Amino acid sequence: MDFNPVPPPRETLRAYLSKKGHVVKNWKLRLFVLKPGSSYMEYFVDESKEQQHLPQGRVPLYGTKVMEYVYNSNNNPREFCLSVETENKNWIISTGSKAQQMEWMEAIKHAIELAVETDEIKLQKHKSIERQLQLDGKNKNKTPVLKLLLLGTGESGKSTVVKQMKILHHKGFSKEEEEFYRNLIYINLLDGMALLIHVIKENNIEIPQETLSAVKNYNSWYRVYIEKRNKNGIRNSPIGSMIPISILNNNNGDISNNNNNNNSNSLRNNSGGSSSSELDKKMTHLSLDGSTCINSNSASSNGQSSTSTSTINTHNRSNSDGSSNNIFNVQDFGIPPIITNYISTIWSDPVVQSEVMLQAQKYHINESTQYYLNEIKRIGKPTYQPVNLDILKSRATTNGVVETDFNVNGDVIFRIVDVAGQRGERKKWINFFDDVTAIVFVAAINEYDQKLVEDNCTNRLHESLNLFDSICNDSTFPKTSIILFLNKIDLFREKLKRTSINICFPDYTGDQSYEKSSNYIKNSFLSKKKGGNGINTQNFIYFHFTCATDTKSFETVFNSVRDIIISKTLEFYC
Repeated sequence: MDFNPVPPPRETLRAYLSKKGHVVKNWKLRLFVLKPGSSYMEYFVDESKEQQHLPQGRVPLYGTKVMEYVYNSNNNPREFCLSVETENKNWIISTGSKAQQMEWMEAIKHAIELAVETDEIKLQKHKSIERQLQLDGKNKNKTPVLKLLLLGTGESGKSTVVKQMKILHHKGFSKEEEEFYRNLIYINLLDGMALLIHVIKENNIEIPQETLSAVKNYNSWYRVYIEKRNKNGIRNSPIGSMIPISILNNNNGDISNNNNNNNSNSLRNNSGGSSSSELDKKMTHLSLDGSTCINSNSASSNGQSSTSTSTINTHNRSNSDGSSNNIFNVQDFGIPPIITNYISTIWSDPVVQSEVMLQAQKYHINESTQYYLNEIKRIGKPTYQPVNLDILKSRATTNGVVETDFNVNGDVIFRIVDVAGQRGERKKWINFFDDVTAIVFVAAINEYDQKLVEDNCTNRLHESLNLFDSICNDSTFPKTSIILFLNKIDLFREKLKRTSINICFPDYTGDQSYEKSSNYIKNSFLSKKKGGNGINTQNFIYFHFTCATDTKSFETVFNSVRDIIISKTLEFYC
């Protein structure tokens, strides 16, 4: 009579082997235990978990197949692998040698012959079928949502990160968004030029006559423009810093270049106290096509106006307000060509690009002002539409909280919560700490010689360091991964050419090289993280040096961040 003899019993087989994850495709070293007569092969994190009998996972052996597996990944090839396959799942295990591979394969085959279908296995099969039926009835396109909290001080570049995500994973900007940013760019540019003029006045900076004439004319136009902009519900400045009040209070904003005057090159009133309406009338002869120029003394000696009758260029947009208002209606008609010419004249002056621009840093000038002024001829065209870099450079203060979802390659949805970074807004942060997958903290490292807009006293980088300290040591999320973006490295490199970080860190004794300076700032941030025993640690902090306006480099950084976040989030599946 034929029969299959029962294989002889074997001793328990134990060894540390590497197991490939099912969700995150990385390798984890686990303690595998195969006991004789068991219907399962168990694996543990370590011996202590085995002693407590707390397996991280169990491989059912009933109805299972085991075979040699060849793992030829280009990035991480492994030898001596085996595969244990069930109906619904495969386990890929890497051993340390060919002998160990054969030993485990033989032992697993022996255990499979003895395994029985336990009630637990039957129940697992039943639940697996039920679960699959439920999943089939739901939306197959449903993807997991990972919540990222975007934190940092004001003007660190958080909103630029969100814009980059729109470009990379949201098919860019809609027509409505492009129109919004077009008008925002106009405001950033025009307010930036007004602030430069204010700097000239406040610091008594001498400028050539040609520049001075353009400054007078621009300032006369700007004063009426800003008043009309306010009446239309567009506030003075969306960048958080007010337009200097002296510009608005100097009527036609004339500038004198009289060196005999103790306040040479200062803004002063030469209009005899002209009212806003009188200034408006004086400006009505300014043509949108640039064929005439502003002349604040436009009345001739006999009292007759010397106004030009040139044709108004409507920029292919509707003219509902009349030609006299078009020159101030930048939102609908763009920057008038003559104003573009004045801006070009002012900005082409080397004194403005060097001394004035350097002094403007003390007045919290928008960092993108220089970029927009360099692009004034393109931005000043009637047909101007912003490109992605224009939008990335635009600046508006974030108020409240903005949540945006991004579907990344169809695998996962990142919900980025952008919270305003100004001091007065930070009390709102606590409401968004629940269910946070990771924190992305953005720090502008180029701000080491700048003061806060809020108090014009506190060093911005010190504020960022203190804020990072409070966040990464907050007991609310002690195990939450923190992604640190050391941002604006392009501006940081340029600033190092003239100013050492020693102005912010007196203990710094290195040179002004980018490598040493950036490394010192990086270590200053990482040292803020403290462990439960008071010892500094860098666990759960991942850092990247970034230029948030550079789409190509940001894509590389975000791909790395994405892998880190997904790996940490789904680690328990391994």
